Amino acid sequence: MASSRTEESAFKMDIHITRFEDSSPVFFKVDGERFKETQTLKLQVDTSYKLSFEFRPSKEVSEISIGGGNVKHELKRTDERSSVYECSWSTNGMSTSKNKDRLYMIIFVKFQDGKEMNARVQCKMYSLKEKDHVKWGTCLKNLQIDCKVRDGQNVVDVKQ
Repeated sequence: MASSRTEESAFKMDIHITRFEDSSPVFFKVDGERFKETQTLKLQVDTSYKLSFEFRPSKEVSEISIGGGNVKHELKRTDERSSVYECSWSTNGMSTSKNKDRLYMIIFVKFQDGKEMNARVQCKMYSLKEKDHVKWGTCLKNLQIDCKVRDGQNVVDVKQ
């Protein structure tokens, strides 16, 4: 008797974000239920950020896109347990968020095996003048994303 059970595999993706110029951390705040997500990442316009993507177990990445634009990524290390890719991303040209307004940073990853994933991160963009407010809140260690792929499926299911 053939089994109708669908096999699935799971992996984790951790995203570590720092300011490119000095490796200082970024912050997030808890918004409660005022918006679609309960937490908001605080970023500044006209600023470059360094992002590290760690996949456990190891994954081969062919493409990374942030906010609709491809970014050049570099494999930093890999073994059977994990792989780490780094890239830089700039918020140049983005607008400062209005009060009580949030935007979503879409992170797209395409893997060598053809699988694709989209992760959505709720953000608020601050002006360069906002030196203090952008640092109020909790220091971000990393964004943890649980991922699952079912057999025969090319789209990765994401749980944030």
